[in-house]
Amino acid sequence: MDPTGHTDYESRSTLIEGGNIMKKRIYSWLFSFLMGSLLFACKSDEVNTNSVYLTLAEVNNTARLTVDNTGGAQAFTVTATQPTARAVTAQIAVDTTLIAAYNQRFGTAYQALPQGSYALSANEVQIQPGMTVSDAVSLRVNGTELFEVGKAYMMPVTVRNVSGIPLIESSRTLYLIINQVTITTAASLNGNYFKVDFSQNNDALKAMPAITMETRIMVNRFQAGSPFISSIMGIEETFLLRFGDVTVQPNQLQVSGGPTSTNVNFTFNTGTWYHIAAVYDGSQLKVYVDGVLLATTTASRTVDLTNMWEDGFHFGRSARGRGLNGAISEARIWSRALTQAEVSNGKCGIDPASAGLIGYWKFNAAEGRTVRDISGHNRDAVAASTIQWVPNVRCE
Repeated sequence: MDPTGHTDYESRSTLIEGGNIMKKRIYSWLFSFLMGSLLFACKSDEVNTNSVYLTLAEVNNTARLTVDNTGGAQAFTVTATQPTARAVTAQIAVDTTLIAAYNQRFGTAYQALPQGSYALSANEVQIQPGMTVSDAVSLRVNGTELFEVGKAYMMPVTVRNVSGIPLIESSRTLYLIINQVTITTAASLNGNYFKVDFSQNNDALKAMPAITMETRIMVNRFQAGSPFISSIMGIEETFLLRFGDVTVQPNQLQVSGGPTSTNVNFTFNTGTWYHIAAVYDGSQLKVYVDGVLLATTTASRTVDLTNMWEDGFHFGRSARGRGLNGAISEARIWSRALTQAEVSNGKCGIDPASAGLIGYWKFNAAEGRTVRDISGHNRDAVAASTIQWVPNVRCE
């Protein structure tokens, strides 16, 4: 028995148990140290692994290039995550086969630029030793002469191959959307308005199960007196696009008339051009501003464009007044519901032979007081007085 009163057996057991605990602690510490070393080594390898990407595609795979009749250009470089130990060469190419997958994913309708309207300045770039950014190649769009009206264009630029260094797949391609700029003339609605007569021999327009009304509009001043209404296009109490009402602000958009009546929660500014579209497909009304969906209303109805209530269909007038102090361009009516892509792509112009067009008035020219319907249906818009023109209106 030891001086503490324990037997030799008990003392030996205690010593053995303490030794085992100490061994477990040492093994645990060694295991943690080894795992930490391995993790640190893995992280160090990740940090030390150099890779490259298309510079413009680092954060966002989409960009826009604004092009007018003089053309435009976009430069492309490749970037390495660290300075390179030797020269790195990357092949750059335009790959139009990628457009279909992009359209399917995002519900768009982009097309490749017409052949002969663009050129890539070179097919490869190089990062010099000790550097992180390559020299540049340029995609040059020669102009808009070969562009088709109403078409939306895109050019995917991608990194094909890189010599001896990994490529970050998620940043290898940039989808370059082409913003086509047009400069046109618009018709003033300040103290003037236009009438279109749909009442004659137009039985197909008496009970339309679907309709799209769209136009570009600019307001100089919203109505300041009751009922605070600035009429854009349509028929009072039937289907009318207008700003203001006694129940909404003078600069708030409203689709009035019937069960599809809708207020759009968006503040419009004076002196700014907007594209507005009201699209009814037989069950839902959707309202777009500059291609962005801002309101949806579920309703069942038909639309009668031949209705002569308060003198019928007008641009810039309704209820024998309620004029719009502003200007108008690119007005169209369709017998079908446009898709969001069609609304967005057609803001500045479309093909007059497009399926479903009921009327198309560009408001950029006239014969006397008559603005021709270029859809071929001869539904001309006739001004109440001599037309004043607004020059140099930009659309993109």
